[in-house]
Amino acid sequence: MTLVTAEDVIGRAGIKTSSEFEDVTPMSEYAGFYAFRRYPRGSALASVLTSDGRPAVRCYLSFIVKPPTGGISRIDLHAWLWRRWLEARLLAPSRELDQAPPGHPDAPTPPCAAVLARTRKPVDLDTIDARPFFYDHAEDIFHDDEGNVFSPAQILEEMYSRHCRTLRLGFRIRWNLGSAVRWVISRAVWRGQDAAMWALFKFYDVELSDKKLREGGPLNPLHKYKPSDFRRATDKPGERSQFFGFQSSQKSFFTNLIVVAITCLVLYWRAPFDRGLLGWIYNNTALSTAALVLCFLVADSLGPWLLIRAVCVLSRLRDAVMFLVRKVRV
Repeated sequence: MTLVTAEDVIGRAGIKTSSEFEDVTPMSEYAGFYAFRRYPRGSALASVLTSDGRPAVRCYLSFIVKPPTGGISRIDLHAWLWRRWLEARLLAPSRELDQAPPGHPDAPTPPCAAVLARTRKPVDLDTIDARPFFYDHAEDIFHDDEGNVFSPAQILEEMYSRHCRTLRLGFRIRWNLGSAVRWVISRAVWRGQDAAMWALFKFYDVELSDKKLREGGPLNPLHKYKPSDFRRATDKPGERSQFFGFQSSQKSFFTNLIVVAITCLVLYWRAPFDRGLLGWIYNNTALSTAALVLCFLVADSLGPWLLIRAVCVLSRLRDAVMFLVRKVRV
């Protein structure tokens, strides 16, 4: 048997007459269907009802048979929290999605709306969150990646159970901790690049090579920077300073002087000056002067180099941390 149309898949699944599934509907673009299932009796979500007693929130389940490759089709599955008053799935905070339009016929009653607002929401599951399932067109069987045979109803039951298990306290603790770690990583990458850019332009005479961007053009937040995108700014007449003969702009001079002063204080505090190379330099005026000039030169070169590399690396991580793909394990 070959499953080509949505009606073929519904007929093969055999769930249209099942009392557990509601509103079984064929998909127009795929060989599959979606259906709804009520949340377990006694749960807080099951108590959220409309004014005429219908469940205001249900579990949306979809079952799609992908086009075959070598006679085998991959099964796409989804299990989402579905609010009856929404016509499509939206990516927004729960507190916004839970607000039904006033007077909407599918809105929950005010007491039920209050229950929904304070109730934990299950995590939406997609195909990557389920174990792989396939359909063998020649054998007319559904099976997993280990060859175990399942019926479509059993596959949907497993997806529904995994979705409901995300309401457990242990899972929520693990999920929230993982979400916090990912939030910190994302903020560190985005804010880290902004901070490195700010420090680079604020404390050093560095500018963007692109003239339009230098003149205030819009900056693409996902632009992947290269070291060639930056260059030393042209010195303005009369705005140069010197450090023991080493020429520097006023902006870089102050920054480098602070770096050299901090370095000297750290060395004086932590390094032994009674022996070794540091003691030799410390007790020799000419060598001390040369060492200070060398430190100033290193600070003038190494500071911008490190900041530019930091911007380049972080700019390549921004799009990766924007939507961190995370598999749900329950």
